[in-house]
Amino acid sequence: MKGKRIGASRAMLKLGCCALAITLSGAAFAQEAAQDTPEEGAASNAEIIVTGSRVRGEAPVGSTVTTLGRKEIEASSQVTVDRMIKEIPQVFDLGVSENSRGQSGGSGNITYGNSVNLRGIGPYATLVLVDGHRVTNNSRSIDPSVIPSLGIERVEVVADGASAIYGSDAVAGVVNLIPRRSLDGGEVFARTGISSRGDFHEYTLGAALGKVFERGQIMVAYEHVERSNLSGDDRDFFTSDQRRFGGGDYRIVRCAPGNINANGTSYAIPSSGVTQATAGSLTAGSLNKCDELDNQDLIPRQKYDSVNSTGRYELTDWLDVFYDGFYSKRSFYRISAYSNARLTVPQTNAFFVRPDGFTGSSYTLDYNFRNDLPTNDSYGYARSWQITPGIKAKLPGGWEAEALFGYGKTNDFSGSYFGVNNAALNAALASSNPATAFDPYGLGRTSQAVLDGIANQIFLAPTNGRLRTYEARLNGGLFALPGGEVKLATGYERQDFKVALGSARGAPTNPITFRNFGRKVDSFYGELFIPVFGPDNAMPGFQRLEINAAVRHDKYSDVGSTTNPKFGVNWVPVDGIKLRGSYGTSFRAPTIPEIYGNSNNLFGQSYQNPAGGAPLQGYALSGPNLDLKPETATSWSVGADFEPTRNLRFSVTYWDVNYKNQVLANLSNLAILGTEAQYAGTGIILRGTDAATRVQQLLAQGVTLAGGSFPGGNPANVTLFVDGRSQNLGVSITRGIDFTATWRAELGSEDALTFNASGTYLTKYRVALTPKAPLIDRLDFIFNPLKFKARGSVTWDHGPFSARVQAIHVGGYFNNLTVGGQNVKSYTPVDLNLTFRIGDQQASGFFEKGMTLGLEVRNVFDTDPPYVNLAPSGNGSGGYDATASDPIGRLFAVSLRKSF
Repeated sequence: MKGKRIGASRAMLKLGCCALAITLSGAAFAQEAAQDTPEEGAASNAEIIVTGSRVRGEAPVGSTVTTLGRKEIEASSQVTVDRMIKEIPQVFDLGVSENSRGQSGGSGNITYGNSVNLRGIGPYATLVLVDGHRVTNNSRSIDPSVIPSLGIERVEVVADGASAIYGSDAVAGVVNLIPRRSLDGGEVFARTGISSRGDFHEYTLGAALGKVFERGQIMVAYEHVERSNLSGDDRDFFTSDQRRFGGGDYRIVRCAPGNINANGTSYAIPSSGVTQATAGSLTAGSLNKCDELDNQDLIPRQKYDSVNSTGRYELTDWLDVFYDGFYSKRSFYRISAYSNARLTVPQTNAFFVRPDGFTGSSYTLDYNFRNDLPTNDSYGYARSWQITPGIKAKLPGGWEAEALFGYGKTNDFSGSYFGVNNAALNAALASSNPATAFDPYGLGRTSQAVLDGIANQIFLAPTNGRLRTYEARLNGGLFALPGGEVKLATGYERQDFKVALGSARGAPTNPITFRNFGRKVDSFYGELFIPVFGPDNAMPGFQRLEINAAVRHDKYSDVGSTTNPKFGVNWVPVDGIKLRGSYGTSFRAPTIPEIYGNSNNLFGQSYQNPAGGAPLQGYALSGPNLDLKPETATSWSVGADFEPTRNLRFSVTYWDVNYKNQVLANLSNLAILGTEAQYAGTGIILRGTDAATRVQQLLAQGVTLAGGSFPGGNPANVTLFVDGRSQNLGVSITRGIDFTATWRAELGSEDALTFNASGTYLTKYRVALTPKAPLIDRLDFIFNPLKFKARGSVTWDHGPFSARVQAIHVGGYFNNLTVGGQNVKSYTPVDLNLTFRIGDQQASGFFEKGMTLGLEVRNVFDTDPPYVNLAPSGNGSGGYDATASDPIGRLFAVSLRKSF
């Protein structure tokens, strides 16, 4: 495969033209707030590098940086770094999330991790870095929780295309996790929380030690986090019968007791069961209905153990050595719903019941195994580690050279052991011997040995990855202009990635087989900073004017080459006002699992029925697509930052992202039938005999059914097929406005109020799901980017006491997946944090120095998620929208933090 090639000369021509356009139009647009240099610096003589630029000592030009520093991290009511990041309004919970796997990319999230999805552009379109460099991952995405919150100095988010700076994946932006290098002493932390309903709890224990000495520093931090599961049975909105909420009846007929279907006539099996002697109790036309997903977890149980460390030592006045490293293991356990199926029961069955008037030799029976088989729960872990040492040399003329080497590994595993063995089930249904027959009539007469043989199908999916990275950087000044020094950053990077995708399905004795793949990437980049106007030549209308130009070339061993430019402008016409703009192109190489598939199987799944009523049974294909091409994007933004007084600052940014060749995977999209018309002619969705024919073709080619069962045990009865493989289908245009505002009111020497507000308002989100399909407006539709998200807080600092009230607002939107549609209400939970600083905070020593006590109430008013008229899904949502709200409800927590 060959990716899209962009000639360097053509790229630079585009860059130059856009520079002029942005410079002329910068004053006509408004955008979001620039951030100051983070307040907590690093150890002695170490420089602060700001995410979004490789040029030493310079913040990104034309883009803003959103920063979560130590103060914000400590004030957060969230327990892991990934959840802290998700409180930023630009981050959407679409795709790769522990509580929702229904959107594109979610099917690969078999270990229930979390990614960062800036502006809803895509779960793999945001690049996550650690201390400015790439780290190992499971070949899909990086979960920020690999770094403990105690080991983070700050998190920097640049919501702007950055492939010219960092390469692949930085289409929507970059998240940089910067580990602590300034800790001089120790810190211990403990926190525990429980929901007001008593059905969810979490706790954290952690410690960090650091030492800053004359020629360097060293730091190590460890954290243990546990979060319990939250069962759907504990939330009344997660139900199939939603008529009491004014919604639909999504109950199914595969129940316990079940329903006989004989020659088109249904007979509900009584709750006491039925035998041939009591067959007269069967009533023609009667029907049992039930919830499909009783017992399923909305949030899985998670345990985190993570440790990270940093170090730096000044060998000489001109030579430093440094490192950062981490180890993380996150384990999960997710309780599943009970299995169900449509059985074919022949008259040879030892317990066969013949309804009055039925003369056939077999019939179908809709059944739930809740009273017979264990739930097919899944459990596993995501384990990763990396060490990245480096060396930095000061060169003549103020130049610096830096070299880094990174080595890391990942080991992910997801497994389940109690899947239904369809062959054993059909044999037991046909058996005339009561000792080996299966009883589907509600009297529990099946022997345990038979049940054990039916519930013995395994699903094991390990993924092993290894990453080697090599980086060489050169940074310094070229020459002086009246406005300041022209600076250059240039470098070379190499990534050597190997991944082994493992699989074992079927009989418990089946071994795990691995498919091994590799990828190498060679990259060259250059970035130029040009200060046209500065303090030395400022004039009215031009207090400062800075231009930044960057270009990067990446050559992949498997998907071709690409060259991407970026250009930025900062213009300060008068003190307190900065106008800025940026333009660039970005790309994302498809991941190895997207190209080669996690598996090559069929999965039986329940799909939301756009016509209303019970979900439809369909069959989705997972497998390789060797023709996948890289995604490409063009993005630009313009904005302004205002600081009229020392205590007041606000900013606004208008941005535009044109995303092409998007890779979409519909394996986990159980609401896909709501957009079926857009897939016309592609073969992605097939109905009726076309669906059955396609499934039978795949079976003949060796593709197996890995989950669920065919209606009546016969693939010819299939009526719905979905091609869930990754496809280059999507084209999207996303535009919006980001804003931030901060005001601090000094009430006294130790008394102040601080007001913060930030938000994202999307003005356009139009999508073409296929290359030939028209662009369709999908803004503010369920499971798509929402028009408005915002966060506001008020903090009162009063001597040793602080109080913070925070509200996170998700605007209402439209649910088009139900008959007639539904306007979903907005969602605004409010959090309260109280902090008490006890004792002398300036003292030294463990026993002498004071401590900080925190009391928290998350979702003070116990606001339920807005009702969403949607059938419960095995991949999240149902009665509520897991991508836009939190099902936990009110949570009380207490924390204790002590530094020494």
